[in-house]
Amino acid sequence: MRNKLTLFSVPLWAAVFAVSVFVGCKDDDNDGNQETPIQTETGFSVSTTTLSFPKTGGSQSFTVESSQDVLVMPTVNWIVVTKNSDGSYTVTVRLYEGTANRTGEISVLSGNNSETITVTQAFSAMQTVNIAGGESSFQTDVEKVDGCTLIIDALWIKETADGFNAAANNTDRERKGLIIYKYSTTSDTVCIVQAAGKEGVVTLSSSAMDLAAQMYPAWNLGNTMEGNGSGLNCETFWQPTKTSQKIIDYVKSLGFRAVRIPCSWYIHCDKNDNYKIKADWMSRVKEVVDYCINDGLYVELNDHWDSGWLEEFGFSSSTSSYTSVANDEEYINGKIDILKKLWTQIATEFKDYDYHLIFAGLNEPFQNYNLFNGRSEELTPILLKYNQAFVDAVRATGGNNSERCLAVQGPATNISYTLSSGFTMPVDVTENKLMVEVHYYDPYNFTLNTDAGYTTTWNSESSVKNSFSQMRKKFSDNGIPVLIGEYGANWRTVSSQDKHDASIKAFYKAINKWGPANGMIPFAWDINYCPDVRGTKGTMTIVNRAKLSIYSNVAYRGVIEGSDATVWMQ
Repeated sequence: MRNKLTLFSVPLWAAVFAVSVFVGCKDDDNDGNQETPIQTETGFSVSTTTLSFPKTGGSQSFTVESSQDVLVMPTVNWIVVTKNSDGSYTVTVRLYEGTANRTGEISVLSGNNSETITVTQAFSAMQTVNIAGGESSFQTDVEKVDGCTLIIDALWIKETADGFNAAANNTDRERKGLIIYKYSTTSDTVCIVQAAGKEGVVTLSSSAMDLAAQMYPAWNLGNTMEGNGSGLNCETFWQPTKTSQKIIDYVKSLGFRAVRIPCSWYIHCDKNDNYKIKADWMSRVKEVVDYCINDGLYVELNDHWDSGWLEEFGFSSSTSSYTSVANDEEYINGKIDILKKLWTQIATEFKDYDYHLIFAGLNEPFQNYNLFNGRSEELTPILLKYNQAFVDAVRATGGNNSERCLAVQGPATNISYTLSSGFTMPVDVTENKLMVEVHYYDPYNFTLNTDAGYTTTWNSESSVKNSFSQMRKKFSDNGIPVLIGEYGANWRTVSSQDKHDASIKAFYKAINKWGPANGMIPFAWDINYCPDVRGTKGTMTIVNRAKLSIYSNVAYRGVIEGSDATVWMQ
């Protein structure tokens, strides 16, 4: 409180804001030499001495009790005071787009008395709202004012007439979404934290769609069990770290719920003994699968490139130049025979494993661009035969394989080819247990190109949404979930590093946001190459397995933020 504040202590410009006229003391001295003393008022009071406003501004009121005339003056021009018909006063503060809190005062004077009302306004309304895991309605403390654009960065949050609605969280993990109030030059962000919900009940008899809904986000143990070389040394032929339970534990701790294990089998079998897979290799693969199963992770186990015995030689009898086998039934049947022998052994070894294990027949059939570009319609009928042989071989082994979810590959695992080249799903004796797999490395110049012509920035979220929605219409909407078995972009060291980092994060976020929303499970490709300086060629690595640490935080944050923002089959 300040006493004996005179009019002259207020800046002269502020007088224009006065809402009543201050009446001075009357001089009754006849001789003009003596002034009548000002009488102190005892009934003077102001209802509040502080007013606080959010960034968006607003209006609040106060009252003044006084038997004399009252002068009310703001000392700054962003505070507007009006007198109401009932004698109260309304203080109005408008939207504030500054970068620091601001404070002003309102001086209230009456006779020989005065009071100061301190007015504060926050420069931002940062807020966190915690809600339960079930469907719920909620509000934020931020008001949507004129000129404000609302951005909701979470597919499970919808604006309603009374605030917002959150869909039930059907996962066993907490998730976060952002509500952004965007003004002309600044914005306010409210973080909505939704508690873990009830994970959908999944059993061996559950449909492929029900199982897929629990699998994201997902990660690849890349360049490992599919490595070249011979024997058990293949595991570290392309990357230096032998897989351990601690590595998988760490991957689980990062929030991943599924692991794809690319694996070779043909190079580990005895061609002279009916293609029998070597026992030490089978044992090691089983050990790595068990690391994941021990942590409750879902596993996709495939037959990867594997020297190209089927992915290339299954479609051309030569890899130096394209030599068609489309009309060579004996050749194709020979490949089918080997495929069935390999998968019969694999499926038999794992037939007692529960629903957490998914088999995938191949990896990227006829993906070799130089050999097969423009031939997808010619080669897809051959692929359909291989996919059917894989499904038949696994089902024939019985046990849990009778109901296991199986994934078959689209042509070259290319979305466009899978939609347009006459691709169809195999016939399966078990209903609703098939998935289709594609990969996503678009656009090539941003994701994969390490030579001239590469680009370092990306802004194509609309392309992701469009491609994924087309896959949904053909597959997910018909009960067939889609595995994006691989996706990623090379993280490079470049001159405009901030812009490149932002693009990497945005790419990973978009795929993890729009994938599950369209019934698709994205598996991030990860090669465990962790150089201190990446250069312009870059690396597609998220996890440093040797150090049990995050190598690319920008990619990882994209994965997590996208997964937090999505909702299954939006």
